[in-house]
Amino acid sequence: MYNKGIIKGFEQGLRNEIISRKIYLVYPTFAFLGDNDLEFELLNSISTEFKVPIASVQIVGSSKTGYSYFKNTPFKLGESDLDVAIVDPILFQKYCEIVMRETDGFRNQAKFIRTEESNDYQSYKEYLSKGIFRPDFMPTCEARRKWFNYFNKLSLNYSSIFSDISAGIYFSQVFFEYKQAQNIDNFKK
Repeated sequence: MYNKGIIKGFEQGLRNEIISRKIYLVYPTFAFLGDNDLEFELLNSISTEFKVPIASVQIVGSSKTGYSYFKNTPFKLGESDLDVAIVDPILFQKYCEIVMRETDGFRNQAKFIRTEESNDYQSYKEYLSKGIFRPDFMPTCEARRKWFNYFNKLSLNYSSIFSDISAGIYFSQVFFEYKQAQNIDNFKK
């Protein structure tokens, strides 16, 4: 269904962002086919925890489509991750403000993790410029700890279905669609 939907979008001459809107915002979630109550339970938990509309909580990756266009691997029950996108400008702003306060307006970058392989501050800025807040790149602070505590507990609750549950925050639907359009590009290749 998902691949056919993408191919039909190509045939209709739709831009990748429009195809991603169709696939990621309208099509059902592969991992929950036949168990809509389970999907509601999980999405409602995230919606309630972060005080966002349930429609703001979207599933992406192989859990959504049955296949990871990024990793070129099929969804496997109990082995694949569940990737969640929370599309909400207020939540996005809230976490950006937390980072600004925690880093004293970015004058103190010591709380960002830095290794030989990675620099979380650079990665944070790169994703932020694309309208994506990645909690895994935020500085060490109480808000980060609470975020990961919540998703670790959620992962444990659904461990028979997903190996891990993680989420990022998108500023708007446009940024969300643009990011998912990269998966449509991967499908083309």
